[in-house]
Amino acid sequence: MTKIYRTLTLVGYFGLLLTLLCWIVLPERSDLFPTATVLAIALLPLLLPLRGLLHGRPYTHAWNSFLMLFYFSYAVGELYSAPYFDFYPALALLFSFVCFTASILFIRFNAKMANGSQN
Repeated sequence: MTKIYRTLTLVGYFGLLLTLLCWIVLPERSDLFPTATVLAIALLPLLLPLRGLLHGRPYTHAWNSFLMLFYFSYAVGELYSAPYFDFYPALALLFSFVCFTASILFIRFNAKMANGSQN
């Protein structure tokens, strides 16, 4: 069961990473904010838990769930404040929700497996 949630976490994580990358690079940007700066602000925090997620560490999954709340709230704010529907915030909302939920479920079932094997 934990393998499914770990895979879903990684799908949500890499989906969010790709969505943010496309959201920042593809549309036309203002000259006031350089694209490289926006990429660094948006993607560097997301890269911090990458190694732990790839290795399946529960502690990293826990911190990743907190990080996903930031991206989730940002996507909700972008969807709410936009005058029209935008595809990128909707994808970011979906992927951050999937990553958050799967991380929490991974932690829960991993703890149950650890407790069950000790008894």
